[in-house]
Amino acid sequence: MAEASAQQSEDEFAPTERGAAERLTFFSDAVVAIAITLLAIELPVPQGATAAELAAGFLANRGEYLAFLISFAVIARHWISHHRVFRYVGRATLPLTWLNMLWLLIIVLTPFFTRLISEEHIDFARFAVYALAETVQIGTFAVILAVLSRSRGYIVGTPGQLVRYGWVPSAVTGFAFLVSIPLFPLLGVWSFAVWAVVPFLGDRITAAMGITGDDI
Repeated sequence: MAEASAQQSEDEFAPTERGAAERLTFFSDAVVAIAITLLAIELPVPQGATAAELAAGFLANRGEYLAFLISFAVIARHWISHHRVFRYVGRATLPLTWLNMLWLLIIVLTPFFTRLISEEHIDFARFAVYALAETVQIGTFAVILAVLSRSRGYIVGTPGQLVRYGWVPSAVTGFAFLVSIPLFPLLGVWSFAVWAVVPFLGDRITAAMGITGDDI
């Protein structure tokens, strides 16, 4: 009954509401596509006339390449979560739209944050700024899910687990990014490994609660 009250039949949504939700989704997809493309624009091109010189160039710029791969994976993960949820959205209320804009703000700033962590000697401040930005973005997405449930913004057929527990994966992931900050003085650059295990940790916890990847 709980999930039924949070869903509406597609016929109950006015065409303008469905259209607004679709436009918000298309706009978000476009912004994410641009941001993930911008990550590669400033990647340094190794110079050299021989294979050895090219290899040395790649090695010298390994920090920039690693930062690119990290941010690419981060943005991809965000988009996958957004895609899984917004295919069920039938109404884009004003609060939902503004929250989505805040979510997109961090996406747009990710290329900038990437340059912060691409320095050869990354420090605590740079790492913390990136991790805090991710925490804000993931927390915003959790609020988006809560707003969708409370405003009955989901269409009929939305998985009940998404309606009731959809915020859980975001909460787990956001907490993990936050925890990685105080670990940096102890682990140094190995703190990035915490980010690598975040998706698997979230999947394990949500699977234990009966939430599958298809649900979210």
